[in-house]
Parts: sequence; structure tokens; C-alpha cells
Amino acid sequence: MIVKLLSYNIQACIGSRHYSDYLFGIRNQVAHSPAKDRTLKKIGRFISGFDIVCLQELDLGGRRGGFSSQYDALKAVSGFQFGVSQTTRVIPGISQHGNAIFSRFPIDDVEKHQLPGRMKGRGLLVCKIQDHTIANTHLSLNAKMQVRQLELIKEVLQGQKNAVLAGDFNCRSARSWIRDFTKTSELNIITGNSTNTYPSWKPNSDIDHIFVSKSIKHHGVEVLNVRLSDHLPVKAELELQEK
Repeated sequence: MIVKLLSYNIQACIGSRHYSDYLFGIRNQVAHSPAKDRTLKKIGRFISGFDIVCLQELDLGGRRGGFSSQYDALKAVSGFQFGVSQTTRVIPGISQHGNAIFSRFPIDDVEKHQLPGRMKGRGLLVCKIQDHTIANTHLSLNAKMQVRQLELIKEVLQGQKNAVLAGDFNCRSARSWIRDFTKTSELNIITGNSTNTYPSWKPNSDIDHIFVSKSIKHHGVEVLNVRLSDHLPVKAELELQEK
């Protein structure tokens, strides 16, 4: 069975399109706007074309999301029947950061892990879909913390014969700790230096990745030119064993 998988950091629907947006659009980091609602609807319609979707950096109910969950809104717009979300960091009165997985197939055995770090707020969301383990993560910016976080992810996924790990790793595939993780985790990385996703307006860094078990065949790994975030989405067609 061929399924279309997508991994996408949606930047809480802020929709930065230039470096200057980080400075001059600072209000969007802490407050809601009608433009975010429009971006959310565009993202919802876009992700509806996939079978399994791993999203990072949603707002699950903070002020910058209009005190409503972007997970709920995206699930409604996209039409996905199944989904699960994870809150990773709450900044009172401002934001409620999180990850999410949407699926055309039933979701079982959900696990939510907080990743180690100097500042709490990074997570790993794991579930079973069609007898495959699907994991979605968003790592810290700090290299030393990334090493520790990858160690935990490796422990969680150890022994899973049919696993997919996707997310925003905030580091390139050429980094030694990503290579070490690939060697010791029983997972193959299928993204690389040809799949640059950041920044979306001039992508020169491959920091959004997909890993799969050696038992899973993959086809058509591709970065999509969809500029609704400061990241570009990355997709892969995976050959999963039918349940």
C-alpha cells in the first residue's frame, strides 16, 4: 500500500515570507490576526491531499492562535477523520505550542514524550497507524540538546520494525549526531542535502527530515514549493504493509 506522508512546520500559521517578517512582524508572534485564519485555511486545504501528516509548531489555544486550537481548526478544514495532538510548551497568555499527526487511517497506542532540554518545550508524538509506528518531533536549536533528544527518540523507537520518524530537527543531515543517530537507530534517513526546506523564501538548509525503517520502501521524496510558513513542507511516498 502506497501512502503519501507529509512533514511540515507550519509556524503557527504566522506565514513569514521574508527575513524582515521576523522583526517587523513580531506582533504576529504574540497576537492573533485575520491573516492567520486565512493561512490556516490554506494549510488545511493543502494537507487534505495526503494520507498521513506530521505537523510541528501549532498553537493549541494561546492568544496568538485566537484562544482556539489550530489542531481542531485544521482537522475540520482538511477533513481528516483521525488525528492526535501534543502540547509541548505553554507560555501563559501568549501561546500553547504543540505537534500533531493527522491520518486517513485509525490511530492507536498514542504516546506523548517530553524531550530533554535546558528549556522545556520540545516533544515527540508517537502512535500506531496500520501496524506501523509513526513518530513526529521538533528538536531544540542547541546542538548538545539535540544529541540528548535523539538519544531519547532512539530509546522510544528501539525494536520498532516498521517505523517512520518525521519532523523539524533544526539541523542538517550532514551533522555528525544525525549520522550517528542513523547508524545506531535502525532507521534510514531519506532526506538530505538535496531537500532544503528553510527558509521558505530562499531554502538553503535541510532541517526537516524523514527517517524510515529499513523494511519500508520509499519513493518520491520531495520538498514542495508551498510558502505558507517559514519552512517548506517535505513529502514522501511510502510503501507500507497492508494491515
